[in-house]
Amino acid sequence: MSVASARGRAPARSWSFTRSERLLAAVPLLTVFFWLALIYSWESWGHVTPWLFTDELESAQLSRAIAETGHAARRGVPHGFQSLFNYLIAPAWWFSNAHQAYAAIKYISAFTMSAVVFPTYWLGRMIMSKRWALFAAATAAAIPAMVYSSFLVEEPLAYPFAALCFFLIAKALTRRTRWWIGAAIFTALLAPAVRGQLAVIPGVLFLAALFRFWGSERMRAWRTGWSRGDWIGAFVLIAGGATILNAYISHHSYAWFVATLLYKGRMIDYGLWAAGALTIGLGVFPVIAGLTALFPPRGLGTSDEERAFRCVAFAGIGLVGFYTAVKAAYISTVFSTLVEERNLIYVTPLLMIGMALVLQRGRVRLLPTVAAAGLALYVILTTPYQMDFHFYFDAPGLGILQGANQKFHWTPGYAQNVLVGMVIVSLLLLALPRAMRWLGPRPLAIVAGTIGLAVFTWNITAQITASTSSKYFSELFSSNIAKPLDWLDQSNGGKPTIYLGQNITDPNGIWELEFWNRSIHYMWSLDGSAIKVGSPILTPDVGGLTGTLLQSGGRPAPADAKYVVADEGINIVGSIVAKHRHLVGGGPRDWVLWKIAPPLRLEHAATQLYDDGWMSRSSAYSQFVTPGNKAGYITVILSRPDGFDFRSTATVKVGKLVIKDKHPALGAIAGVQRIVLQTHTYRVLYLRTPKPPFRVTVTVDPTFSPHDLDPRVGDVRQLGAQVSFAFRRFPPPTR
Repeated sequence: MSVASARGRAPARSWSFTRSERLLAAVPLLTVFFWLALIYSWESWGHVTPWLFTDELESAQLSRAIAETGHAARRGVPHGFQSLFNYLIAPAWWFSNAHQAYAAIKYISAFTMSAVVFPTYWLGRMIMSKRWALFAAATAAAIPAMVYSSFLVEEPLAYPFAALCFFLIAKALTRRTRWWIGAAIFTALLAPAVRGQLAVIPGVLFLAALFRFWGSERMRAWRTGWSRGDWIGAFVLIAGGATILNAYISHHSYAWFVATLLYKGRMIDYGLWAAGALTIGLGVFPVIAGLTALFPPRGLGTSDEERAFRCVAFAGIGLVGFYTAVKAAYISTVFSTLVEERNLIYVTPLLMIGMALVLQRGRVRLLPTVAAAGLALYVILTTPYQMDFHFYFDAPGLGILQGANQKFHWTPGYAQNVLVGMVIVSLLLLALPRAMRWLGPRPLAIVAGTIGLAVFTWNITAQITASTSSKYFSELFSSNIAKPLDWLDQSNGGKPTIYLGQNITDPNGIWELEFWNRSIHYMWSLDGSAIKVGSPILTPDVGGLTGTLLQSGGRPAPADAKYVVADEGINIVGSIVAKHRHLVGGGPRDWVLWKIAPPLRLEHAATQLYDDGWMSRSSAYSQFVTPGNKAGYITVILSRPDGFDFRSTATVKVGKLVIKDKHPALGAIAGVQRIVLQTHTYRVLYLRTPKPPFRVTVTVDPTFSPHDLDPRVGDVRQLGAQVSFAFRRFPPPTR
């Protein structure tokens, strides 16, 4: 009995001791994780509002709908599945306060993205010591792209998930058990649901397995008997398979079809630009050393784990790089020419592990090292540094050069010289261990540690610089709207509200208004300009001469919408609940919150005006209701500030309002006035109006561009005059 009892207790003591050992061993890794996560949480705290629209607004809309209904939607319209990231952050919207929800999302993102240290460390531990694996993990979590942890974008989840996939694929290639293989396949198939770009991960799994099979002892033994014809046949078979695969993907992906068939040159150029931005952001040395690690020194035996890592690294770097080139080329055809480092960051854990392996080993092959340095030199010399930007979101690796330009007045030429010097120094550092081998292992370890510290310092400095620049934009956007930012929800009690605007040119303020105020359920504009805000939107019809606003098909306004927040110049039949000041076009304007007196009707509205009060060639004013439904006088103020010395003629017409094509138009004309506009013009016109509804039109001919008059002015709009309208019941005062 006592022997059995003793035998029963022994395993428990052994298990407890092992658990304690493992917990103690995990302390350094957990420490790195928590400190970095706290740093990024503190950075995100400084981001007082989103500014990357429409990316962040779309994530907010979808995740908010998921939190409220369990299904993704935008402004109440069902939306297809986009990313698991939206489900990750959805619970944050259970906070009733928008500020608390936004803070929770940023902290979730910071801790999630920092979790890249775990799969990077596990993958590193397969081929190197704990110390160097910890270094690789810490550096992979300190790169400039960690600035994305402050944004409502998919990278905070996609970056660590890609690293997890790489680790599981490498494990599956070495262990070859059903559990590891199953885990690798499951995560690879799940990867596209995390972010669309990670659709390459199943390809990485397949290609890495193919590389591993090709390099296996059985395959090598079989290839020794191949004739020249066998090699040619194998090449033809591979080329044919690649052609069929390309045709299949091109049939299912328009972006792939356009880039690979029509813009191969752009693929090469823009793909290398992305590589250049990544190389600069990581500090040059990690890229050269990481690529060098894929070619182990001759005469050095390699383990099965290292061969698996190389297979994963070759497949991962190759496919992610190719995807980046395709995406950059395609975006250049539909949007703009960008430096797309954002799509290449997923190879960073592989490069950092390769660099750590080189530093631990202290030996490199000469030819691969020189080739990697040559590639780094080429991309550094050809990549646009974008130093005229304060912060370049798609290439955060360039942020350190932009920061150096702002603080130390670096020019692109000076920056290029510094980077070329870093390539040369990287080559010397990689050759240094061979030259110092006679000193023994301790000095070599000190040199390697110093290099590692320098790499980490460069990366964390670049990350902080990028975050500081992003914080500047966040504060700038926040300063354009009076506080509190969630004023609308506070004023209407969170009731469903329609936004109603006109001539929307800069939608950033509207996006910010919508982000902070959940009560905006509908996005409308009188002239269709809400299309700039992003769908779903509506241009309502005017239902007859009463000014009633109708949805398509003659349907009335949504019954649940009891409020309208309108741009200045649009008055609703109802009562004003609140006004809120915001800056647009350099000047103050007000959003006005109206409580609707059903049905939803316009009292009056000025259209075809920019947010800053300027009109182009024409503008109009429609009045549907007046006190007592009486006639009166319309006051039209036309002005031009100093500096716009350009002669034009303004024609003002007033007459009955008619409905044409379901929108207001000028009918029988009751009065006309004409004036000449020049610099420093300020004219007040009074025109007798008929009974409502009536309409006023203003035309200015010719128009001018401020940029044409003074190239130092960035405003390229075609402008006529600044105009405002006001109805008065009684005659104007006589002079």
